[in-house]
Amino acid sequence: MDILLYFIYGAALFYFSKFFPYTGLIVSVCLLLLISLHKYKSASLKLFSIVFIIILSATGFFYAKLSYISPPSPSELAGSTIEVRGIIKSEKISSSIYRGAVFLQNIQVINASTVDGEKLPLKELRAINETGLDKDKVYYFRGRFSRDGYSLNPSSNNNLPALYVLSSEEMGKYVPDFFEKTRLRLNDFIKSSFSDASSAFLLSIITGERAFLTSETKNAFNVTGLAHILSISGSHFGLLFIILFSCFRIIFLYLPYKLLSKLTIYVTPSQIAGIMTAPFLVFYLGISSMSIPTIRAFIMIAFFLAGLLIGRKGFWLNTLVIAAFIVLLIEPTAVTDLSAQLSFIAVLCIGIIAERIRNEQWHDDMHKVKERKNLFSDSVAFVLMNLKHSLLISLAASAGTAPLVAYHFHYFSLVSPLTNLLITPLIGFLILPFTLISSLIYLVFDIFPLISLIDKFTLFILGLIGDIAGWNYIDIKIPAFPLILIIAFYIGLLIFLITNHYNDKKERKGLVLSYAVAILIAILPILIYFGFKLIETKGLAVTFLDVGQGDSSVVELSDNRIIVIDTGKTGYQASEYLRYRGVKSIDAIAISHMQSDHAGGIGYLLNNFKVGEIWVSGFEDSFKMPEQAFKYRKLARGDTISGNGYKINVLHPYDEFYTNKTKGEENNFSLVLSITSNGNKFLFSGDIEIEAQEDLSSMEQHLKSNVLKVPHHGSKSSGHEIFYRMVSPEIAIISAGRRNPHGHPHHETLWMLRGSRVLRTDIDGAVGLKEMPDGSISIKTCSEFQFKEAQKIDDEISNIKRLFTVW
Repeated sequence: MDILLYFIYGAALFYFSKFFPYTGLIVSVCLLLLISLHKYKSASLKLFSIVFIIILSATGFFYAKLSYISPPSPSELAGSTIEVRGIIKSEKISSSIYRGAVFLQNIQVINASTVDGEKLPLKELRAINETGLDKDKVYYFRGRFSRDGYSLNPSSNNNLPALYVLSSEEMGKYVPDFFEKTRLRLNDFIKSSFSDASSAFLLSIITGERAFLTSETKNAFNVTGLAHILSISGSHFGLLFIILFSCFRIIFLYLPYKLLSKLTIYVTPSQIAGIMTAPFLVFYLGISSMSIPTIRAFIMIAFFLAGLLIGRKGFWLNTLVIAAFIVLLIEPTAVTDLSAQLSFIAVLCIGIIAERIRNEQWHDDMHKVKERKNLFSDSVAFVLMNLKHSLLISLAASAGTAPLVAYHFHYFSLVSPLTNLLITPLIGFLILPFTLISSLIYLVFDIFPLISLIDKFTLFILGLIGDIAGWNYIDIKIPAFPLILIIAFYIGLLIFLITNHYNDKKERKGLVLSYAVAILIAILPILIYFGFKLIETKGLAVTFLDVGQGDSSVVELSDNRIIVIDTGKTGYQASEYLRYRGVKSIDAIAISHMQSDHAGGIGYLLNNFKVGEIWVSGFEDSFKMPEQAFKYRKLARGDTISGNGYKINVLHPYDEFYTNKTKGEENNFSLVLSITSNGNKFLFSGDIEIEAQEDLSSMEQHLKSNVLKVPHHGSKSSGHEIFYRMVSPEIAIISAGRRNPHGHPHHETLWMLRGSRVLRTDIDGAVGLKEMPDGSISIKTCSEFQFKEAQKIDDEISNIKRLFTVW
């Protein structure tokens, strides 16, 4: 298996070296010397092994390089019009994130090109359409990517571009294969025969159709630590195998003794049970949409289980390597794919536990046959034993993937052991196998047994999960942390695995020392980092988010209160950033005025976070309160909100303020807030235009600020030179959309800010400002925060620094 490992390492090195070429070279040389010195004593064998390893690793490196097609960046796609021929691969689902009544659907791209005929290497798109299109039909599309179709925030995920469909033409029905026809038939039956909640859940675990899952269901599974159940993965195949394997093995063991004795001359009970289970696994793979993640899970679990059936100690690790090799041959980019990483890590942890289980419990079948006493008691004991084993396997997988889940999704479920102990077996040993077997019977005989029982039991389980999700303190929101902690954890896990694999009982002290080193490398950096975070002195921090042609800022006050000033058009970017920061509740949402680019996302935030108060100016006739009963605070000039180490002053508007400009009336009534902390002032000016700025100029002593959120995206109508001179900011932040049609920011406004450091969300992405203990303000931009392909040594040094930093 060493040959395959060297190939896999070479493929991984290609992607690593894009950002860390010199580090990759140094690590490779050290590993090469370590392997050759450890394995061989003679100089000639060492030289041969070095050459051999280099050739194999280089093969993997260049295979990945030749297979790699650099996808177009979101910045290249933004605002462009393209032509696509593709297959609709998901049901039409209405979305509230985008304005208007629209549907979101995934497109599997057959070919895509610009209007000039230049081909685009796109595999999948998300279509935004007013009507919705028929699933599994081929369409020709002409569509446009929004100028604001991507955001450059620390929490941004721009992997799947969103295409606004301008026109579509049906090109014909996609002709599915046997398994896809079977899946579609089964989908239609489950949707029409089960209740909405049950059908959505059953479709997700049986055929992999997740389109009908509600956000409430997804959130409930997330906070209870059961999110892995909603996506078909290795755990589904593993649980299905365990229950079917156990059943077939029990049946086999209780055959007449003479027949059993003859059969076991050629095959063991475990082997025959595995053979009988295999067709069900193939059937499950076939109806589960045959997506790459599902195929990957099937390959891994198939090879893994094959190793266990063969009965060779440690062979499961070899089969895992083979599976990784096959996956990389099919899809070299799987090295960087999160679902692939989670799958392999989960199976790796499963293997460590399962090998111990097999060594302790799964042996000497015929000895048990001779000692059998009572069919019922033996069966119950056997099922309980397998239940315990499956729970250990589930917990091992959860523990191994927890750091990666926390890094990407920013939560840790405190009830995960409890829910995996109680609910995972109910789903894995009852709902999944009974529904799958009933589905098979339906497809063959057109009869679906136990519909009512499965539906009621599924609703009971979903209700139970929903109730648990409603408990207080069931999960921890984990703020973003440095990537180096993840690297250290999995280096420690790798050392543990190597130590465990080469376990030599004669060297007990060395074994204990190796385990201790592995645990220290994995756990100690995490404890040290979060320990320092607990005692860290907190100052005012403000993040001006990239929300396109709109405004949204997140203010983190020194007493840990969170204020969101404006929400952008959708609230999505603000919501994702708050989750990135580990925020569970918002103390206040301040809305400068009710135009959609500032207040359009208030409903999204209210639905996804606990909100203490909503601050509004109260001078707008168009203001409509959301239906939820929240505490509203109508603010006007002179109002003050104080806290530990800071003060928030309201500078505008006020009762006597009057404007003649009908068009800019809403803008001129924007709520203007000034936050003072540690001697610094941050001025948030909404969209005030010249009339409001002239009015504020009478408050010269209150206007001088270190930081200014430039009003109205830097438009010409907000360019009042006296106002900017009185504010005289050291730092000016302009929130504007890329290539926006209004020409914001205007060159005259930029000229008025010539003495300030101007930062723009359309160029710099999100901008983060933080007060330091000495009163200075540190500045960071998301464009500088991103990992960049290293063209020179300075780029790699910057990337290494980013491993140790967090926004």
